[in-house]
Amino acid sequence: MDFLKLHTFVVVNAFSVLTVVGQLIALIVLMILLKEFFAKSETKLGKWIVKHGMPLMLLGAFLATVGSLFFSDIAGWTPCKDCWLQRIVMYPQVLILAIALWKQDRNAAWYIIALSIIGIVLSAHHYGEQLEAAMTPVPDANGVNVLLKPCDGSGVSCAATQIHFTFGYITLPMMALTVFLLNALTSAMMIVAQKRESLLDRIRNKLQR
Repeated sequence: MDFLKLHTFVVVNAFSVLTVVGQLIALIVLMILLKEFFAKSETKLGKWIVKHGMPLMLLGAFLATVGSLFFSDIAGWTPCKDCWLQRIVMYPQVLILAIALWKQDRNAAWYIIALSIIGIVLSAHHYGEQLEAAMTPVPDANGVNVLLKPCDGSGVSCAATQIHFTFGYITLPMMALTVFLLNALTSAMMIVAQKRESLLDRIRNKLQR
């Protein structure tokens, strides 16, 4: 554990890079989703995302869970209230997606999109507070920005972590926001595909009568 703690900065950079990659993937998924919606037809890449949606979302949720546990239990950063709220809607996704993948239950996409939308709101609000605090700092006697301290007054201040807007904008809630956004978009694609398949099945049944 001590070895891992000594390499916290390396882990932070690794998750920051993954965050950037995740955001690029989210942009691509959004573009595909919009194209399929307006064109009323599927794309090859869209079909691939729908086919592999469950394991992809499971991977994202699992990495987010492992990352948050590393930062709290190994790096020693006590999560604030906002971080805990985001954990509440992130951690269950790992279990839900694992069971759904085992059972091949694509209806789980409805649960994931609901949890992810809540997570997007929570992490976006948390990130907005960080931006506000960074732009209008209020230093205490030790020069620490008091606005970056947890709102419930407990835990380690965000200013005490090694994530100070990595790459100019990435913080812990931004990492969470990226995963929530990815899972929400992927779930949306799977739901749209299910609706399309259901419509086609009804049309086929009418033609066969």
